[in-house]
Amino acid sequence: MDYKKPSPTDLRRTNRAEILRKIYFEGPISRLEVSKQIGISPATVTNIVNDLLEKNILMESGIKRSEGGRPSTLLTINPDYGYFLGIEVGETYIQVELFDILFNSCQKSTAALTEAKISPRQIVADILQGIQEVFKHAKISEKEIIGAGIGFPGLVDPIKGVSVFTPNWGWHNVSITSQLRKQISIPMYIDNGAKAMAMGEMLFGAGRGVNNIAVLLVGTGVGSGIISERTLFRGFANNAGEIGHTTLNIDGPLCRCGSHGCVEVYIGANGIINRYRDLQPAVQPADPDNQIEFIKFLIREHEKGNPAAVAALDESIRYLGVAIANLINTFNPQLLLLGGWSGLLLGGKFLSQIEAVVTQYAMQQSLVKTTIRLCQLGQGSVAKGAASLVLEHFFETAGEAEAMVVGGKAIGKGKNNPAS
Repeated sequence: MDYKKPSPTDLRRTNRAEILRKIYFEGPISRLEVSKQIGISPATVTNIVNDLLEKNILMESGIKRSEGGRPSTLLTINPDYGYFLGIEVGETYIQVELFDILFNSCQKSTAALTEAKISPRQIVADILQGIQEVFKHAKISEKEIIGAGIGFPGLVDPIKGVSVFTPNWGWHNVSITSQLRKQISIPMYIDNGAKAMAMGEMLFGAGRGVNNIAVLLVGTGVGSGIISERTLFRGFANNAGEIGHTTLNIDGPLCRCGSHGCVEVYIGANGIINRYRDLQPAVQPADPDNQIEFIKFLIREHEKGNPAAVAALDESIRYLGVAIANLINTFNPQLLLLGGWSGLLLGGKFLSQIEAVVTQYAMQQSLVKTTIRLCQLGQGSVAKGAASLVLEHFFETAGEAEAMVVGGKAIGKGKNNPAS
């Protein structure tokens, strides 16, 4: 491959993104401090900052006095510039959450998904309804939204905006963003939910300041997001991290992906619930079809000493610990975060037991360098992570009137485009 020398426009874009990122996360900060900390000349910083001030992306927020020197004007992000939308499409619910530009949660809307098979039309309708609900309650309009990020289950092509394979619903190559764009003009970015969650935890959660992170999402399905040197590791086709469909037992139960003995059939919610049911317990929860309530019920029964619940959860914890050990052995992370609604429920109660299993199966040379914690953003981590996908594009474009291109067609314009 021939090396292509970066153009002046490329260099300015890169410098602008670094400057904006520095001010976003570390402001209020002076121009001189930005220049020294990221190694860009004071003149370049001043020129780019002036442009961002004109666009109202930045604002001057005070004066920093120094001994013997000139006072410095401090810079920060304009808190009124706009909003982000984060959308989690889970296997049992859809959550739409509105964040201000500083990622404070403003409004949220949740819709349950109760049918075994869900159509793309229903998902699109539920997302649009959730967006309209948060707009109504927050009293804002579409033009105030910088962009929307969608965390989606299964295999996703973020460039084309396509759900490549969603095994729980039997979807293949469904273009979610193009269907949404028929009714709403917000720029949209879609990615796998576990990857979105990893981004959110790195930027705003338990992974802040950590360069190498593995995040394990455990819910109805199982997935992971890998952060290497503060960059999301995607793999060649964006399919890296599908630990839920790695094999624990080649002769194990059939997984919905078509293989046998996958991690998901042992530690996904259905696997845990089915393990309990196979023991023919006399006690069932009030709503046996509600997975979240069923797992909570099992934890309560475990505390009471119910033999079936103890056996089911203890075995599930063993498999969960092995899955974490496999992630540690494969990716050697500095930090391993356990999340997802079921992962947080199990980790909140049994983390010490899980860690004991990890110690048994992980290579000690890697394990001694790895800290295991729970995700900090809670059950909203995928939605916040999805919104952070938009934040990364915001750093790169800095409010320019640029369309996001999906499948060769423009599907959204920048916030400051007069045509928006």
